[in-house]
Order: sequence, then structure tokens, then C-alpha cells
Amino acid sequence: MRAVDISVVVTNYNYGRYLRRCVRSLLNQDLDRHLYEIIVVDDKSTDDSLVALEPFRSAGEIRVIVNERNLGVGASARAGVDHSRAKFFVRVDADDYVQPAFLYMLYTFLRLNQDYIGVSCDYFLTTEDEKILSTESFQDNGIACGLMLRTSYLEKVGSYDPVARIFEDQDLMSRIDMKRVYHLPVPLYNYVKHGNSLTDGVRLGTGAV
Repeated sequence: MRAVDISVVVTNYNYGRYLRRCVRSLLNQDLDRHLYEIIVVDDKSTDDSLVALEPFRSAGEIRVIVNERNLGVGASARAGVDHSRAKFFVRVDADDYVQPAFLYMLYTFLRLNQDYIGVSCDYFLTTEDEKILSTESFQDNGIACGLMLRTSYLEKVGSYDPVARIFEDQDLMSRIDMKRVYHLPVPLYNYVKHGNSLTDGVRLGTGAV
């Protein structure tokens, strides 16, 4: 299998109605497609998620991992790390989507700044129909996704806790040296606000620099 620089892991459970938008946003990046892989970890969905993914999988555009049983976000994210083949890792929720410059800007910063173990970006809080409600700062109101880390560092601090069914990123952030995570004040991620969001109304409050 070809080498890549970035592993993008999409964790999904019963978000089939959003998955196509999420994957399309990742396929349409301002970055050479050969530099990154897209891994979708499905947590034993009971909706049409796998049907939604099949055209992308059969075209060889994504890799799909299906958990044998429903394990939660922590175990799904960890499975993504375990299957990663890249030096950089970033996670995206299946109901969210990203801006075209998302991977390029995060990747370029980390590639040129060896002293940092990660880089975060700001995000748009949007409705399901893509109406922007506000622009939020990761530094003030961090969310679960949109943080690119060096995979070696992620593994060094123990990766995601497979027991954490939700709020897995709060646990991970407590083990990361956030002083070595650069805050890029540009909204590159679209966090979709809806009633089914697992962490609806929850922010990490990372205090990242």
C-alpha cells in the first residue's frame, strides 16, 4: 500500500444521512490526494451508513472499518489510530464537514514546525442545512475534532481510551501537552449543531495556545 502523510479518521454511528457530505468535503481538499488517506470507522451502525459509504469504498477513495459490535467513540477512534499509516492524524465526526483548506493548512504548519506536536483550528458552528450560526475559537471553546497531531506523539500518550464511549477527547486532552499545540485562528472546520450530536452543548475548554 502506498505511503501517505496524513490519516483522516471519520468516526460514525448512525449518521448515514450526513456521511456523504463529510466524505465529499474530505475528498475535495486543497492538497494532493496522494498525501492523505480517509479511514471511516463505523461503530456497527443500524441505519444506511454502509450503503452511503459503498460508492466511495468501491472506488478506492476511502477505507472502511466496521466494528464487530457497538463500542463507542473512544474505541472507534482508537481503531482509526491503529490502522493509520501516516505520520499525522486528524479525526472528523461523520455529521460534520471541513473547508477545502483544512488539511493543507494544518499539514503545512506541522511539517514546517517540528517543535509542535499538534495544531488546532477554529470552526464554524452551523445548522444541518449549512447555515453559519457563529465562528468559534478552539482556544476558547475547543471541540472534539479538527485537531491534527503527530501520530507518534498520539501513540506515546496512549491514544484514545477504548473504554470511553463519549467525551473521549476530554480524556485525551488531559494527557496532551497543550502548550505544544499551536492554535491557528482560522475557521477550517464545520461543527454541525443538532439534537443528535453526542457532545451537543459540550466544549473541551482546552486553553490551547
